[in-house]
Amino acid sequence: MKSSTLRKLVVVGALLMTCVLAAQVYWLQKTYALEEKEFNVKVHSALNEVVQRIRLSQRDSTPFIEAVEQPVPNFYIADIKYRINGDSIENYLKRALEENDLFTSYQFGIYNATTRKFEHVETESFNPEDNPRIQPFPPVNKNEDYLAVMFTNRRKYIISEMNFWIFSTLALIIVIIAFAITLLILLRQKLLSEIQKDFINNMTHEFRTPISTIQLSAEVLKQATPVKQNPRLMNYARIIEHESSHLEQQVERVLQIAQIERANPLLHIEKLDVHAIIQRCVMDFEYKIQQKSGRFVLDLQANQTCVEADAVHFTNILFNLIDNAIKYSPSPVVTLHTWNDSQKIYISVQDNGIGIPRQYHKLLFSQFFRVPTGNVHEVKGFGLGLNYVKLYTRAFKGRVSVESEPGKGSNFTLSFPICKTS
Repeated sequence: MKSSTLRKLVVVGALLMTCVLAAQVYWLQKTYALEEKEFNVKVHSALNEVVQRIRLSQRDSTPFIEAVEQPVPNFYIADIKYRINGDSIENYLKRALEENDLFTSYQFGIYNATTRKFEHVETESFNPEDNPRIQPFPPVNKNEDYLAVMFTNRRKYIISEMNFWIFSTLALIIVIIAFAITLLILLRQKLLSEIQKDFINNMTHEFRTPISTIQLSAEVLKQATPVKQNPRLMNYARIIEHESSHLEQQVERVLQIAQIERANPLLHIEKLDVHAIIQRCVMDFEYKIQQKSGRFVLDLQANQTCVEADAVHFTNILFNLIDNAIKYSPSPVVTLHTWNDSQKIYISVQDNGIGIPRQYHKLLFSQFFRVPTGNVHEVKGFGLGLNYVKLYTRAFKGRVSVESEPGKGSNFTLSFPICKTS
């Protein structure tokens, strides 16, 4: 993914998350306001019921007028007109609050307008864990007796009625935090990946000049008369030439992988005969496999053998698989099998080598990954071959899979679309 595309996705994702969070906070506030309004309605209803019962106890049949006021958010007063026993009012109030589903701590008192003092001040709680304390009532300028009720845990009670909304908001905040952390990790990994790629590209480019110098020096060295006359020196010169060529191939492979990962590979797509390329690869490896007392088994059954790919890279795909099959087999028997279905050609490269544990199958095609072998590395390499196979197989619209068990060898299967008929 390009850096510019990633930045746009991050910005869009951040904006969307901000909008969702803002909407959630807005609805949380609206829900609190509705719960607060419902709480006030219930309290007014409960206190009006108390006043009605007091009037009925006094045989007052005059038309009822709203008798409840709310001087401050958690403080309510109700005109009672009549002097009545405090215990009776306490029973009326508790029953009215229960009938209106108001199960929360409260404090009440009866204001005597004559003495200008509160009488029968009590606290009540529906929750045994609460321990409400008597608090002074806010001052109210009234010349009549009234019932004062103060809800000491009003805000806490309203919030407790919003459990779903609070839970959903907390869940959303956790999701946003996780999203932000993920984005930060993603951006950091992207930055590290870019640094790694730039370092590898610069390093491989810097290697090219000394490699070319070594190759040229080895060629000149081989032409020198003293070296020609000394088999030992000639052998050393050939070793230098061979190893420099091997190093050059590894450098080129790294550059090719970096190129295709940047989504701009320079490919020359043409129609290729798969069987012809397999035969050519077998010929190239004939000497190497004979040195290990091995052999090739060709089972080329495909009838449609044309694919559209880059000849060099398609050959290198098969080259890497065959090379691994020979390297990781003590006495290699490498079987190359091809077959068709209606739309694809399948190429199987099977060996009788050491095999690969199942837990490493998903990591095989990762860059620089090599199956752990402890401190012993009998086969040298950078872990680039199978990554190269995967990247270029995908570039040619193909797929690669592996079947392997320790001690039973490995079987790599490639599949490519066959050429379209005109």
